[in-house]
Amino acid sequence: MQLYFTHASPYARSTRIVLREQRLEQRVQEVVSHPFNNAEDFIATNPLGKVPCLSGENGEAMMDSEVICAYLDRELGDGRLSQAMEADWELKTFYSVCSGLLDTLVLLRLEKLREKEGLRSDFWWQRYENAIQRTLDYLERRAGQLPEPLNLAHINLACALAYLDFRHSEIDWRSRRPQLADLAQRLESRDSFAATALRE
Repeated sequence: MQLYFTHASPYARSTRIVLREQRLEQRVQEVVSHPFNNAEDFIATNPLGKVPCLSGENGEAMMDSEVICAYLDRELGDGRLSQAMEADWELKTFYSVCSGLLDTLVLLRLEKLREKEGLRSDFWWQRYENAIQRTLDYLERRAGQLPEPLNLAHINLACALAYLDFRHSEIDWRSRRPQLADLAQRLESRDSFAATALRE
């Protein structure tokens, strides 16, 4: 099996963390594939042209980080990273809010790129920034309630916060959110997180 990814993708990073937490490095080969390059083998299995993408031995592909994380954890691993979320609707909601935060951070990143072309929308810029601040406050109030041990909600949260640092370092999110800051620091100290740190 092959996992297509880029080092700068927070979505791909979550799958790479799960892969390492479940010690699947010998079963799944990681392949750097920038979507914009449209490599033939990548596009052949992945019509969306997005990362992450998990290509199976039968030639079929899985797309979307949530699907891939669940597959790696439940089908190839022992399922422990998913177990806490199975019947916990609050935790599932927390996971979804982290996904929404990450999506909004990506949209703000795109708006920054549009700004370089003189196409910035002040309306959307402000809307994204307000949503980011509100969501960080929401997560701060709940960060201390996350069940242990490590689960997919932790991973999704950490990937969103790391992307915030990576692409939006001007946003000071730590000073007013000590629980989030402490949790992020503890998560990033794990080997699986350190090995998959976001970079260009």
